[in-house]
Amino acid sequence: MSHDRLMRWVHRLAMRSGLIRLVDFYLAGLNAERKLNAGGRLLFGIRHSAWYPLLVGGLAVISAATSLYPFGPIIVAATVFAPNRWRGVIVGAALGAVIGASAFALLVQSYGVGLVDRFFPLLRESAIWEHSAYWINHHGSLALAAIAALPVPQMPAMILAALSEMGLLSIALALLVGKTLKYTVYVLGVLLVLRAIRHVASWQEPEA
Repeated sequence: MSHDRLMRWVHRLAMRSGLIRLVDFYLAGLNAERKLNAGGRLLFGIRHSAWYPLLVGGLAVISAATSLYPFGPIIVAATVFAPNRWRGVIVGAALGAVIGASAFALLVQSYGVGLVDRFFPLLRESAIWEHSAYWINHHGSLALAAIAALPVPQMPAMILAALSEMGLLSIALALLVGKTLKYTVYVLGVLLVLRAIRHVASWQEPEA
């Protein structure tokens, strides 16, 4: 199938599904501040605010320190909401995750395994705890960095690192490397998808 035939088919599908109108609305909302209502202008202000990376970082701190919610969907949404702020999103997310996880690691080092059993009573009986223990015991900070870079729960590995002889600085550096790599892949992946969608929406059939 030629490129033009493929693009024609995809563009027609996007037209019929309403994706083109959705993309047009999304692109218009990125910059058209004066045409927005009060709520839209508020969101526009948040998107372009110097505090936006700090907001992303704050959500990353809470997620990494408590595991109350997964952070992957948040960084994807933050990138879609403000694609031009992608660098700040990566930096804010990575630093926030490191701060939150390191703070909890410090608590684990201070209060020991009792803190783990109190907040995560079944964690030490889970399979992921055993797998994480194997990698942390054999590969230390390298394993922690690798786990932090993967889309898997990091809390067991981080707790095990804190309970081991690994220093807090080594934990923070391993998390920084892993999280920066993972969030960079997430954000660049979202930007690539957005670029593809815009390409489909703006495509025009060549003249005969």
